[in-house]
Amino acid sequence: MPLRSEPRRGRSSLPPIAVKPDNRRQAVIETNLKGEGMRCSSCREGELKASRFEHGLPCYQCSNCGGTLLSLSPYVDWMAAQDRTASESQPEPFEHDGSDTRHAMCCPKCGRLMVKYKVQADGRHGLDYCFGCEEVWLDRGEWTYLKSEGLHLRVTEVTTEAWQRRLREQASARQREERFRSAIGADTFEEVQRLHAWLQQQPARGEILRYLAQENTD
Repeated sequence: MPLRSEPRRGRSSLPPIAVKPDNRRQAVIETNLKGEGMRCSSCREGELKASRFEHGLPCYQCSNCGGTLLSLSPYVDWMAAQDRTASESQPEPFEHDGSDTRHAMCCPKCGRLMVKYKVQADGRHGLDYCFGCEEVWLDRGEWTYLKSEGLHLRVTEVTTEAWQRRLREQASARQREERFRSAIGADTFEEVQRLHAWLQQQPARGEILRYLAQENTD
């Protein structure tokens, strides 16, 4: 008896989804197996060459786009040897050039997708991490940016839940502030900010606020 071509009850009659092969990951794996050196998965053109950041921190830098692959293990050792007070007290100037990678990146070592984490609540910069290889990718200029914000010694903290929760809270507070500004107008908002700053300096600010609240209810 020939097999029935109708789908069984309770099962979907939709055709199977065609899964496209991950060509980028396969290309990374084949390149590494050939011993041709790691290719940059950000610009996909340059070669990652052994280099060093300041004070001997080892890394791999792209010969084309200037991005950097940083291994977290030597970074942690390097970080422990740094003077946090001296490093954070002398930030370098930084001008944002919009060079942050927007497309999904594959790890140059294993070919798996890296995970991007926001560094600040404004979302202008994100660092790409591969947890399997313990690597982090920095686009050109991002190390200077981290130093300008005093964050170059906190690269391993960016992926923590506490860090990302704080960024979400900051982003939410910024949205509330923007809604308030739009509701009362920019000039009035500036006056409110000045009043808030003045209140923070008053030892009797609790009594002042209670008085203002009482005035509103009378």
